[in-house]
Amino acid sequence: MSEPNIDNPEGLVDWFRRGGVTGPLRNCIGPLPMSRASIVRWSSDKPDTTIQTIGAHANNYRIAVLLEPLESQIWNGERAVCGGMIGANRFRICSPSSQGRWRRLSSCDIVNIFIPTDAITALGRLRDAETPSSLVDTSFTPDRVVLDLVGKLLNAQLLAGSLAQQFCDSMITALVSYLLENYSQPLPGQKPSSLCGSRLQKVLTHISESVAEDVSIAALADFCAMSESHFSREFRKAVGLPPHQYVMKLRLERASSALLEGDARIIDIAFSLGFNNVSHFSRAFAMRYGLPPAIFRRNHHNCV
Repeated sequence: MSEPNIDNPEGLVDWFRRGGVTGPLRNCIGPLPMSRASIVRWSSDKPDTTIQTIGAHANNYRIAVLLEPLESQIWNGERAVCGGMIGANRFRICSPSSQGRWRRLSSCDIVNIFIPTDAITALGRLRDAETPSSLVDTSFTPDRVVLDLVGKLLNAQLLAGSLAQQFCDSMITALVSYLLENYSQPLPGQKPSSLCGSRLQKVLTHISESVAEDVSIAALADFCAMSESHFSREFRKAVGLPPHQYVMKLRLERASSALLEGDARIIDIAFSLGFNNVSHFSRAFAMRYGLPPAIFRRNHHNCV
């Protein structure tokens, strides 16, 4: 069976039906006149333990927002990527080709925003004509700016009356602009960064070997004979993340591997990766993976 065309309300309803959403959708707004984005909210007061398929959504990014806590299991192929309770007020970016399976073990209240890739590409080129960007897939992440903009989208009729759709288009522009600034990477085939080849590899190797220490941006810049601002700009262009975010990402990826592959104490994992205290480590880990380290370890062990 072919994937539904989600560029119209009927196609959206069909996409949700194929994913196991049998009840009526609370909101189904769009496609909007300018951005062609759609906003869909659905909820259920009962769990559904059937493993459902999350289909691709061609030519559209999907922003999934949890308005209440959700207990679920999510798989990408045969790999469990999330399990257990995910906190409320978190969002996730899903690229057009992303798909998988999931099982919902609690009630839910979820907003899905479908944004055409053309709209994101156009804003990415306005943001940086030399190196336009695309959005990256994320885990469920708390972000007050995203939640505020989504709240305005859901209350557009109250806030803007007969101009609600035009208001929503403006909010979509604001949302995509913010996401491109904070959750993006350069598009393939664009002008490469001047930080490349063996010089980039030396920087990444140095970061990898020093990830448990305080990695100084100034020292990295000196290492490449660049100013700090130029180094940070070229590093982001080359890697897709600012240096400090890349270091944190690397630390947390190593922490997740340590949690899943061994039985080391969480405090020892935190200190071995350069965190000054367990509270800071737990907050950063939960922001990236949606769960505190102890629950992440327990839930993933239960999935295997």
